[in-house]
Amino acid sequence: MHPVGAYARTSEDKALRANAAVWREIGEQVADQFEDMENVATDLNVTITHRYNDNNTPASNPRIVRRDFEQMLVDLENGTIRGILFYHADRLVRQEYDAARINRLFQLNPGYLGRAVVGGTDLSTQEGRTMLTIQATMGGMEAYNTKRRVARKNKGLAERGHMHGAARPFGWAEDRQTLHDSEAEELRKAILAIPDGLTVGGVRKQWIALGYEPTRNKKVSGTQNLQHSAVESRLVNPRVCGYRTYLPQAERRGGKRPWMPDFVVYKDGRPVMGDWEAVVSPQEWQACVATIEERKKARKEVRAAHTTSVKYLLSGIARCGKCSFPLMSNQYSRGTTSYERYGYRYACLTTLGGCGGVTRVGPPMEDLVEDAFLLEVRRSLGVVAKKEDIDETKHDVRLAEILQEIEEVNERRRAKRISMGTALDVIEDLEGEREELYRHRRQLVATKVRRQSVTPSLPEEWKSYTIPEKKTLLRASIRAVMVHPAGRGKRFDPSLIKVVWIEDKR
Repeated sequence: MHPVGAYARTSEDKALRANAAVWREIGEQVADQFEDMENVATDLNVTITHRYNDNNTPASNPRIVRRDFEQMLVDLENGTIRGILFYHADRLVRQEYDAARINRLFQLNPGYLGRAVVGGTDLSTQEGRTMLTIQATMGGMEAYNTKRRVARKNKGLAERGHMHGAARPFGWAEDRQTLHDSEAEELRKAILAIPDGLTVGGVRKQWIALGYEPTRNKKVSGTQNLQHSAVESRLVNPRVCGYRTYLPQAERRGGKRPWMPDFVVYKDGRPVMGDWEAVVSPQEWQACVATIEERKKARKEVRAAHTTSVKYLLSGIARCGKCSFPLMSNQYSRGTTSYERYGYRYACLTTLGGCGGVTRVGPPMEDLVEDAFLLEVRRSLGVVAKKEDIDETKHDVRLAEILQEIEEVNERRRAKRISMGTALDVIEDLEGEREELYRHRRQLVATKVRRQSVTPSLPEEWKSYTIPEKKTLLRASIRAVMVHPAGRGKRFDPSLIKVVWIEDKR
């Protein structure tokens, strides 16, 4: 009697989806498959000595490794089993590559038994192996077409503003349409506070103190499991202002968390609104997102998070006039005259990637920038409608042109006037420009919102503000402080320090 293996598989076990506590091996579908294979084994007078169970495991995704399938191939290779039984060819393989691996083993071992309960596949014959390859090819094509249809359906739902099935998002009730009484209010307060200086880490501490837990990964309990990235995702999720998003399956793969503001669905050049209640306005959401983007960019530019410390006013704002690299705060050596007089300086450090060509004493430079900022504040308070001179719609004309240009390229491609490759090159360039304009518009909205906090009493209250508060207000108006070389031994020269205001950005 031949020792053979029995292989069973199902792509999705709904019992597992409904109850995460159910063991992987349990499943009615695989149990039924094993029962049918036992009956066939009796008819063929063979003994099933090994059971291979890939319950709840797709076979059409090349990125997914089927644990028991791989073990079965090893056992066939070394003779532990001398054949396999399986329910149907599509339970065994759904890719030509896997079919080829199976066929190789049966070609090398003509005496092996390989039978399907349903479908008549017999791997001991050349005809049966050929049929397995054909079935795998057709099965892979069917799986691809299904994914394509589902993706098209989901994108269509997104374009019409309808929700797609998912877990309850933070801030909404179980129906995912109406707002949660307490969560929505905390979410709104956090989003509004981010442009005024509150950090994502600060929001996380507040929410942990309130007892909020992740809406997903319920297996791990306890508020400490609320991660920084999860809090950030809630704050920047376009859903909070009513925008619909669509994330293609290809973007979901990999360990990197997608930046959801980049996946807003647009139709006729405008964001598609979803059929649920919004937590904040689009302008308030854009201000929050732009602020977080600016902070992330600053951390990336200086290569380490601590270099944007709020201990020094101009860290992350001051830049080298020679190479434009961010200047870092750097204490003078203790016991020196410079240390006693100034304490610290700002320098373009070669150890972090700068050119080393600029160093400037800290306190005088900070005083100069503060004076320039307060002078600008006093001037702006005397100008009528100063807060309205930031036009976040300045790129709308170009955005509409990009939409039209993409459509024209597609028309030329459909008419076969240009190749698919050329069309994709042009469209990708246009899409890149579009994303950059959307990002700039968010920055303009953030600047406009932050300026609402500038009051007539600010110049008098300035000295009472903390460094983080001052820094937040500076960033609302100042793009950078360029510090140009002065030459060794030269006195502090204010003319070599140039404040670049936000309005100077083109």
